Amino acid sequence: MTGTSSQKLTSQEYPAIERDSDFKSEFFDGEMFAMGVISKRASRITVNLTGGFHAAIRGKDGELFSSDLRVKVSANGLYTYPDLTIVCGPVDVEDEQAVVLLNPTLIIEVLSPGTERYDRGIKFDLYRKLDSLKEYVCRG
Repeated sequence: MTGTSSQKLTSQEYPAIERDSDFKSEFFDGEMFAMGVISKRASRITVNLTGGFHAAIRGKDGELFSSDLRVKVSANGLYTYPDLTIVCGPVDVEDEQAVVLLNPTLIIEVLSPGTERYDRGIKFDLYRKLDSLKEYVCRG
């Protein structure tokens, strides 16, 4: 965690700090939270899901994105990197670099023992504020 309760970061400071960092981090309520290292098992699940979803949406009006693309929940200010994201229809991004997705239709999180409670609880509640979100899948 980079920020503290006495000195919170702004949503304008966060991208600049993260861009210069060696790791990805979530941002919420003025604080940055380093994202953990993915396990071999979680990586395998993500790859398998990517292949399946890629085949399923091929030729359809949808795009599949990996965890390299950040998602912002505008209603509450969460910035995060879901394991997989699908957008059906036009893709809406926050910035000219197109690194922040605003309208995911489907978000998939690959669970680990350390993230399951957060992903199924608080994070799901934050994601529910996305008007575009139709499905949220936690897989582990």
